[in-house]
Amino acid sequence: MQSKTLVSALVLSALLAAPALAEGEKSLSEFTKVEKRPEVGEVVRCSIRTYAPPPPPKKRAMPGMGGMMGGGGKSKPFKRPEIVLISMIHMGEKGFFQAVNQELAKCDLVLYEEQGDSDLGGLSGKMISELTGLAFQGSEIPFNKETWRSADLSQDSLFRMLGMDVEQLKRMKKMMKNMGGFKMDKRMLESNPMMKQMLPSREKIMAQLRTSGSSDKMAEGFGDMADVILYQRNAIAIGELTKASHEAHKRVALIYGAAHMPGIEAYMTKTLHYKHTGTTWLDAVYGDEEVSKARAGESQTGDSEAPSTPQPKVRPKKPATKAGKKGEGWF
Repeated sequence: MQSKTLVSALVLSALLAAPALAEGEKSLSEFTKVEKRPEVGEVVRCSIRTYAPPPPPKKRAMPGMGGMMGGGGKSKPFKRPEIVLISMIHMGEKGFFQAVNQELAKCDLVLYEEQGDSDLGGLSGKMISELTGLAFQGSEIPFNKETWRSADLSQDSLFRMLGMDVEQLKRMKKMMKNMGGFKMDKRMLESNPMMKQMLPSREKIMAQLRTSGSSDKMAEGFGDMADVILYQRNAIAIGELTKASHEAHKRVALIYGAAHMPGIEAYMTKTLHYKHTGTTWLDAVYGDEEVSKARAGESQTGDSEAPSTPQPKVRPKKPATKAGKKGEGWF
């Protein structure tokens, strides 16, 4: 009962902390970045970062109770799970999503960001994939109801908080589902500038990440909606992560859009006292579609990167003093 109360208090404090999540966070480039490499040209990379839990607290006997409260018995102290932050991009290379699936298979709990209506997402994802050559997260990463748990607002709740007409959106969904047999090829796209502007592309993804050095800068693009789209959803993810970190799991993954990760990671390390232990970088989007086609069948293992460690301070040596006679300097 006491442990449940403690977890509830931690979750509540996470939710109340939402406005301050941007303080002390790492650069967005720690989670996703654009690199230029000779063999592939420009490429968007996303990170998989692992974190070790703090050491379990030592048991202490209550004074005057003869060791009856704490410190007695053979029970082991509760060990919190390892946490993996998987920075996502919702449209990317098939090889990227395959590598993410391999990482998720190692976790006994996955906390995820909502992807909206699955049928509609599958339909639009397929169309976008055919037009741009990019795979859609919702189609490539299968949901597992046994080990997955939402760490996000429901789609209806998100739309209501953004002031959108949910019923009208539902009617639009139904209309788009009824158009499921509709096909659009690249020639039709070229002749429809409005549709072309709405769809994601390799060029748009690259351009957005080049100009977004932090989640705060990215939030500026959301305008008045940033509080809901970024910070309030961060708070929900943090609440679920806090809860999971006090449950009996071995390895917990949080799979979320990269822009959310700096604020989430800041809370996790400063308040939950988790320690970053390593990073794996994966190629998420190639700028050149020909490179993407050439590498379509390749599996990714990623590049591992150890966490940077602060250099120990070297104290300056004291100057040598001349030895005095026996007894000098005693007082």
